[in-house]
Amino acid sequence: MGIKKKSKSIKILILKNTNNIGIFKLFYLNSGFGITIGNSLRRVLLSSLYGYAISYFKINNIKHEFTSIKGIIEDVTEIVLKLKQIRFKIKNIKEKNITKEKIKININSKIKKIYAGYIDKFSKYFEVINKDLIICNKEKNVKLKIYLIVNKGKGYVDSEHKKKYKDFISIDSFYTPIIKVSFKIKNIDINNYENEEELEILKIKILTDGSIKPINALIKSSKILIKIFNIFYKKKKFYIYKNKNKNKNKNDIKKYDDNYLKIKKILNTKLNTENFSVRTINCLNNYKIYTWKDLVILKKIDLLNIKNFGKKSLKELIDKMKKKKLKFEMNIK
Repeated sequence: MGIKKKSKSIKILILKNTNNIGIFKLFYLNSGFGITIGNSLRRVLLSSLYGYAISYFKINNIKHEFTSIKGIIEDVTEIVLKLKQIRFKIKNIKEKNITKEKIKININSKIKKIYAGYIDKFSKYFEVINKDLIICNKEKNVKLKIYLIVNKGKGYVDSEHKKKYKDFISIDSFYTPIIKVSFKIKNIDINNYENEEELEILKIKILTDGSIKPINALIKSSKILIKIFNIFYKKKKFYIYKNKNKNKNKNDIKKYDDNYLKIKKILNTKLNTENFSVRTINCLNNYKIYTWKDLVILKKIDLLNIKNFGKKSLKELIDKMKKKKLKFEMNIK
């Protein structure tokens, strides 16, 4: 049965909107707009919204994370993995402009299990969302001092790209408050639709860590896209390109061309011909990433969102890319 056209306006239906799960239906869209809008929103949601995470830590004056602490069951590497999982939100909305806090945590000798929620007692501005997460277990009569630095940021920032902070150890930070975004597109029977236009319905599902409601995340990501596209409405934002290097040396041009051809050849190389682990290749192939060209246009966080693709696989890629003088988010046009 066809759909009779009543209005040209696009509507949004809220199917679900809790503190951390939101499902929204967008209809009716012209053909092709479902994938355009869905992809754009997904990328912005995962990479451009601000959140809070631990960026530096210090425990009992340890110098590095590859060690153990007397009286603590877990080694420091295991504790770091737990610190990365802790999710934060602002305690008071009036403090929303806070971007950083240094938290000193004193744990007395009687406590055996140290939960993430314990941080709340010592933090002035931040509240832990996943309070039941166990950071570590310790023996009785062992006192522990933990120092944390919580920062505001967006996306994913690895420890190697952070500045050194005196006496503190840097860790990878997952700032994004969005855990997962998925969408589906459904075509509509248009037999009775005026002008026989093809239409689509976009259904988008957003899962957050609870620090932001999905509907607010959707609105913020939309505003980011609108702000960018608004540039094209203002003619004064357009500039005429002036080539200041008209008399560029021919040898420099030839050198540029040679490098371009070399890079182009590498980009077209299939990844399964490289010496990568089977796990890494399988993860990439499952998401239709077959060549260097498919890979370098992505962001690191895109890869970390792939199922079973972890930090070890990411490091494997980065090491190989450095040797080939490649990097993520390359403009390959």
